[in-house]
Amino acid sequence: MRSQYPILPVHSPPLSRSPSPGSSTPRQGHLAFVDERFPSLNSEVSRGSIASRHTRRSTASTIDSQHDIKTAINSPANLSPRPSELKLSELDTEINAESSPDAFNKEAGSRVSAGDGEIYMISGGRGSVRKRKTVVDLGRGLEDVIIIDWLTDDPENPINWTSRRKWAIIWTVLILSSLTALNVTSVAPMSHFGPAWFDTSRELFLLSLTVTMIAISLTPMILAPLSEVYGRNWIYQITSVITALLFIPQATSHSLPGLLVARWFQGMSCSVGNSMVGGTIADLFPAHSRGFVMNIFAMMIFIGQSGGGFIFGWVGMYGGIPWCYGLQGIAGALSITLNVLFLRETRADVLLSRRAKQITQETGIRHLCTSDLERTSLTTLMRVSLVRPFQFLFTEPIVTALSIWVGFSWACIFLGGTSAQLIFAQYGFNPGQQGSMQICLLIGGIIGFCLNLHQDHLYIKSAPTEGGKPPPEARLYYAAWAGLAFPLGLYVFAWVGKPSVPWQIPALFLCLSDIGIYVMYAGIYNYLADAYETYSSSAQAAQCFARNILSAVFPLFAKQLYKGMGYSQASTLVASVALALQVAPILILCYGERLRARSKVASALART
Repeated sequence: MRSQYPILPVHSPPLSRSPSPGSSTPRQGHLAFVDERFPSLNSEVSRGSIASRHTRRSTASTIDSQHDIKTAINSPANLSPRPSELKLSELDTEINAESSPDAFNKEAGSRVSAGDGEIYMISGGRGSVRKRKTVVDLGRGLEDVIIIDWLTDDPENPINWTSRRKWAIIWTVLILSSLTALNVTSVAPMSHFGPAWFDTSRELFLLSLTVTMIAISLTPMILAPLSEVYGRNWIYQITSVITALLFIPQATSHSLPGLLVARWFQGMSCSVGNSMVGGTIADLFPAHSRGFVMNIFAMMIFIGQSGGGFIFGWVGMYGGIPWCYGLQGIAGALSITLNVLFLRETRADVLLSRRAKQITQETGIRHLCTSDLERTSLTTLMRVSLVRPFQFLFTEPIVTALSIWVGFSWACIFLGGTSAQLIFAQYGFNPGQQGSMQICLLIGGIIGFCLNLHQDHLYIKSAPTEGGKPPPEARLYYAAWAGLAFPLGLYVFAWVGKPSVPWQIPALFLCLSDIGIYVMYAGIYNYLADAYETYSSSAQAAQCFARNILSAVFPLFAKQLYKGMGYSQASTLVASVALALQVAPILILCYGERLRARSKVASALART
């Protein structure tokens, strides 16, 4: 079988500062590797997308593979061969290619020395070469390895894929996210029909939402490290099948325990629609163009949430519980088809690691990529993934405040599923019409989407006044001030939601409240990503946990709250709590730099 990455001999002398007369220039788009100590390794990698390097030991540092935080270790005594610890030192040199291959080879020869037997030569015009001298202890003592890495314009690197291919993947995972949101918000309108079908009370039926949200909040802490080590695509493919299949027992069984068990495992499987899509977006788009895609991500979640109420109030009326779950199962099957057709692995370091293993098999020479060196054990990754988000939630004041703030507002979406039913039932609305009021979420999301485009403009505009890099707090302009629309809209909604007032008026202020929730949700993600950088995954996991746990609990007492206090008084209480919590983003906007300076994590990142 012909090798996909053929290793061909290069009959040229070691590279000097200028090409020797008569020396052959490697073919355009290929990479040549020459090392006098290892003549058998003199090779040319046909794809030209791989920078191949032979490495030896010099100095050392340790790598936190979860977060790419590098800590220098200067003493040679630290080079003990421990299996769980990888040691390397790194010297980066970047050489920009010129348009002429000959000119580029000459430049490369003049700027990359043959120190330690390491020589690079790449031809092809565009791109760059990154040189690293590394010291690696893989647990078996000192050994020579060849490190490969992406070149700048490698077409197989997901960041360089065509826009058409990227957006096919993005829309596929966004549909998955939307279906997840639709799944959890469909429970509120189904509460009109579910208790009779499962022969239980409304409160016990609502546990089907609670167990789902708890599973959604916990499962990413296990799946996140798995996706880091083994990739995302297989997780998407397997979990989407599990999600779709679990609609079968829900649609066909009358057993409440069976429903709760199915919903728990379905929450675990559909959690990827919440937790992994942001990572997929980061795999495919650089930071400067990621904001628009994240805005669409938030919009699709709001579409799903509004659809859960709008669709299944009517479906439940005319088709009953079996069709409520059955239609979602059909949608899940269509999602599986899209996944198979369009989803591919997008995590660059996983793809590069696979390439290194393939070249190792073909040559018999050990090839690795940087992520292989930096990667810790799966057990360590899971321990970090399970512990660190809770450390952030309880020890980082910024994360704590923002998690409570956005968690409460997000839970009010699920609380509103019940409160809207109660308030609009006063107008004589049937279950389908009551559920249709969730269209306010869609309207609020669309307006919030447009406002967030201006938020992105303000963020970029703030860069020149901050030394070229916008401060993280520039992500919170709209979240802090437009976010006030959430409690203010809720205050008005509380007192106009009466039969004496046309139903369009409370619906209008419900839309205003949902606008505030949207800009808060979008701003939080971007702020934590900027403020905590390499630790942002832990900060995001903390706020996601708080958001989903509160969303799991609020619907359980919503009806009792509104019936006990009165509709207007209950909504006023919720609005007052929301207004009090709104102080969090305003204070962070004003004093965020000082707060980050007092944060051990954020201040350490600022010094790197």
